[in-house]
Amino acid sequence: MPSDDILASIAERTGFLPSFFELEPIDDFPLGSLIYRGRMSLTARDQAQAYQYSRVMFEHVKTMAGHLNIPPLRLPRLAENPIVAARATRVAFGLSPDSPIKDLTHTIEKHGVFVLALPIVLKRLDAFSTWAEADTERPIIAVSSGKSGDRLRFSIAHELGHLVMHQSIRGRMTAVEKEADRFAAEFLLPEMAMRREIVPPVTLTAVAKLKPRWGVSMQAVIRKSHELGIITGRQYRYLFEQLSSRGWRTREPSNLDIPVEKPQVFLKMIEQLYDGCDTVASYAKDMHLTIQRAMELVNSHIDRGKALFENYTVSPTQRNYSRN
Repeated sequence: MPSDDILASIAERTGFLPSFFELEPIDDFPLGSLIYRGRMSLTARDQAQAYQYSRVMFEHVKTMAGHLNIPPLRLPRLAENPIVAARATRVAFGLSPDSPIKDLTHTIEKHGVFVLALPIVLKRLDAFSTWAEADTERPIIAVSSGKSGDRLRFSIAHELGHLVMHQSIRGRMTAVEKEADRFAAEFLLPEMAMRREIVPPVTLTAVAKLKPRWGVSMQAVIRKSHELGIITGRQYRYLFEQLSSRGWRTREPSNLDIPVEKPQVFLKMIEQLYDGCDTVASYAKDMHLTIQRAMELVNSHIDRGKALFENYTVSPTQRNYSRN
């Protein structure tokens, strides 16, 4: 039996209490779309970090979900081309076929998808997704910290495409990724609306006006314009040359920044289960975490600049979960 000092050292280094290592490991959290990333540009270290954090957080969600009523899953699983699949998903979510999606993350959560905010910044990974066993099989999207709001929205829509279309992998990984990109572009920028709103001549000024309305990057709007044939290949290259000359390929104008959307379900579950208690301490104890690790996981779901979780409140009208 290790000494108390050794156990304390393990807890300090890992963020997990000794009791955590006595738990049965979960075996129902597949790699999902990390398989695609791992075979492309994702490093083994980033893949391991993303997977382990997500696996632990999923176990917490799974445990808490056993004591709460959570939204039913209303996510289609379709073997269709990306455009048809994106339009069908909008219908399944009860969304307008040609209007912007104001809060993509919350919209997805309301329809039974668990979105988890990882407390780490992964340079080569914005998000990944998988289907895991909870009460029934549940779709999970995990998102990296430190990404811009527009980039994160597109990445989440991309992962939604994987969940809807790619239950089994067919064809090359690059083709699978392109399908998810096409799904995301149609889901966030529906063709019907884009043909109405992107009117030649297409300039950076015109594109910039669409960014805050649709919550996507200027680059995404330009790509969609080209995909729909609204601009030619020559115009497409010229617009991207203009972006590059202004340094906007890596950082678009700050006055056009899209707010980062934070998942809500993870915090709401904790609030409901530990309402009126020493919230973080109770959560940490039940999940076999140190206080520091519990705060790390909790704060990754809170908007930057807000208070720590003890002072974080949700209005009564936002409480969508109730104890069984």
